[in-house]
Amino acid sequence: MARHQAIRCGVIGYGGAFGMGAVHLRGMIRNPRMEAVAVCDMDPARRQIAEADFPGIRTYARVGDMLRRADLDLVTVITPHNTHAPLAIRCLDTGVNVVCEKPFAITSKEVKAMIATARRRRRMVSVYHCRRWDGDFMVLRKLVRQEQIIGRLHRIEGGHYGFGPQHDWWRSDRRISGGTIYDWGAHFTDWLLELVNDEIDWVSGYGVKSRNWKGYTNDDHNEYTLRFKGGCLATITMSNLSMTGRPKWRILGERGSIEPADGKFLVRTEVDGRRATIEVPYGESNWDAYYENVYRHLLGRANLTVTPESAARVIGVLEACNLSARRGSTPVVPAFR
Repeated sequence: MARHQAIRCGVIGYGGAFGMGAVHLRGMIRNPRMEAVAVCDMDPARRQIAEADFPGIRTYARVGDMLRRADLDLVTVITPHNTHAPLAIRCLDTGVNVVCEKPFAITSKEVKAMIATARRRRRMVSVYHCRRWDGDFMVLRKLVRQEQIIGRLHRIEGGHYGFGPQHDWWRSDRRISGGTIYDWGAHFTDWLLELVNDEIDWVSGYGVKSRNWKGYTNDDHNEYTLRFKGGCLATITMSNLSMTGRPKWRILGERGSIEPADGKFLVRTEVDGRRATIEVPYGESNWDAYYENVYRHLLGRANLTVTPESAARVIGVLEACNLSARRGSTPVVPAFR
């Protein structure tokens, strides 16, 4: 799928939040035929940083200039969430493969348009769900899916908990970010949909905004529950209004349970009719595996791991959660199930 002997790579958006422009480019060029050739950012100071980080790279202030002049094979979009769809579609329409930072987009309508454009142009579109390669999650997925160590799942609880106001920046503006759940909630939803392979029956959600914290529009506490057709019920909580925390995961199956504890999972199950607790250490994280897979896919050597269809299901859930919350927690059928 690459047009050149080397895969020419660029990013739209450099710096700002967590230095992700450099993270993406370094992840790309660890693969032998991927080259970092272009950066686009409106801020001249960020362009100067990119030029220092990657000597010889070309920088641009406008997306159109980069797409016309850089002759790219792959662009990663690292911009505020509400810009992912228009930028990705613009790149795809010029024949360039696209990776979007998570989340894929804000609405299912946007996602459908992105996927349709990629298919029409015969180009790849994927989402940087690199946390599928987190050391703890890779072990958890193996325990649940491959080894089925606690049998059929019937209840999952997961989430991120804390207490304190959000920063006053674009990620806290619901119109731009999509809401609190489009940040860490995108990771947790992707993890959940990797653990449970069944079709989604419905999603319900609710949100709470603290009356004490001003200056932003995101909710401070969100919960959303998914009912899967196989019978499993899962609840994800994203809260900065929770002074009391809970484990990252609590997973119940017909033959036991799994919870995290100090760098390992505690698996409680039965062995020869006796209850036992098994300690399973976390593995090593490997975020570079994301671009290793994209690289091999563009060369025609591997199937794409983070497919647009799998990333679309995440947006379907998050969109349905917000819609359900506005309707008083009435269950909603997501656009992607």
